[in-house]
Amino acid sequence: MKKIQFWIALWAGKAFLWWYKKTGHVRNDRPGMVSMRLCSDFLKYVAKPELTIAVSGTNGKTTISSVVAGLLEDQGKTVSFNDWGANHHAGHARCILDAVSIFNRPTKDAVVIEMDELISPINVPKIKPNYLIVTNLARDSMERNAHPEYIGAQLKKAAEGSPDTVVIVNADDPLSCFVGEHNRHLYYGVFDQHSHSIPAIANDFTVCPNCGAKPVYHYRNYRHIGDFVCPNCGLKSPNRDFFVEAADHTSITMRQPDGVFTYPILSPAVHNIYNLAAIIALFRDMGLSPEQLAEGLKKAKLPVSRESREIVGGIELITQVAKGQNPTAVSTVFENVVKDPSEKEIILMLDELFKDPNKTETVAWIYDTDYEYLNNEHIHKIVIGGERYLDHRLRLLLAGVPEEKLVYMRDVYETANHVDFDGISKIYVLHDVNSITRGKMVRDAVKERILNERGTASK
Repeated sequence: MKKIQFWIALWAGKAFLWWYKKTGHVRNDRPGMVSMRLCSDFLKYVAKPELTIAVSGTNGKTTISSVVAGLLEDQGKTVSFNDWGANHHAGHARCILDAVSIFNRPTKDAVVIEMDELISPINVPKIKPNYLIVTNLARDSMERNAHPEYIGAQLKKAAEGSPDTVVIVNADDPLSCFVGEHNRHLYYGVFDQHSHSIPAIANDFTVCPNCGAKPVYHYRNYRHIGDFVCPNCGLKSPNRDFFVEAADHTSITMRQPDGVFTYPILSPAVHNIYNLAAIIALFRDMGLSPEQLAEGLKKAKLPVSRESREIVGGIELITQVAKGQNPTAVSTVFENVVKDPSEKEIILMLDELFKDPNKTETVAWIYDTDYEYLNNEHIHKIVIGGERYLDHRLRLLLAGVPEEKLVYMRDVYETANHVDFDGISKIYVLHDVNSITRGKMVRDAVKERILNERGTASK
């Protein structure tokens, strides 16, 4: 009976996928939703390409998935990848539907699947990917996630349910580094950045999970990410198979099992150095030579939805996603901004409002977020826009940011008119993951103002 349901689900899903593509609705998960509703075990029975890669973790999933898919395509492989971040059941089904024929035979070389941590123990054992990359774990949305230890337990179940999957995991993250202990695993890490580690409101790793003692860090690169040890029971960061030994604004130097190699950098932000380390570990294990990988990385770019940089009229205009409702993600972006010593202004638009009148957006997360980082002498002004502008204004005032540095308004598109260009070298536009289009529009409006006032070209 299940097999009959599967074939109906496959043919229905393929029919819907054909229609959605024909009508220009490519970025839609409904074909996958149809298949999952007709057969709950669709992901178990559907054929997978020769190479299947799953990416999970609190932060960095979309960045790693996008770069991995791009590098595979650069090698001439055909790839199925939901580049809009559809990381639940329907998105996974939609992704694999695009990689098989109506006869359930693979039609593409690879599939890259961004996977939500909470559904990983359900879908990883069904999909049985060749590789599972775990980026990190941290406190996330109060509405969507439980505490990080619970999420870590779910990822452990996921790996245990697919024993042949190679797990690539961040050795510097004490909350996720022990995922996949019984699988073949590869550990990656990053050297001590020797940067001042700014104290955080939230600490996701306060006690040793084995004995309850207070862990000690040899170094901490950001938040709870670093090289740790428990002085009581000896639990410590695993030995890194792939370790970034040095980094600058153009490249990283990585120690690997077969030597030390240099690779182009995608972004100087420390969290993106970790993302790059995971990507290198994956492709080196797949057999790509350091030289081939370095050439591919020269052409690779971070997804524009996550970060973009452009110099306009002598000012670097930077857009970055600050994932609202996620205090760790937003705090990490804030920390990265203030570690940049440039004179700067910030446009802040962190609303995640729901159209459904039966849902309520909580603002409690902003009190778990380190707005204190933005109380910095190199930040000349913070322009706040969006429906929650007064909440963010209050939070910044409580963080000690002088009121004279704050400009605030409901209309996000008006924010571009309130940045000043004198005495600064950078403007950061920090927007929510659900405000990508608005972020681009605000960036373009700032760019137009600079060009009109300074009359110089961008590069």
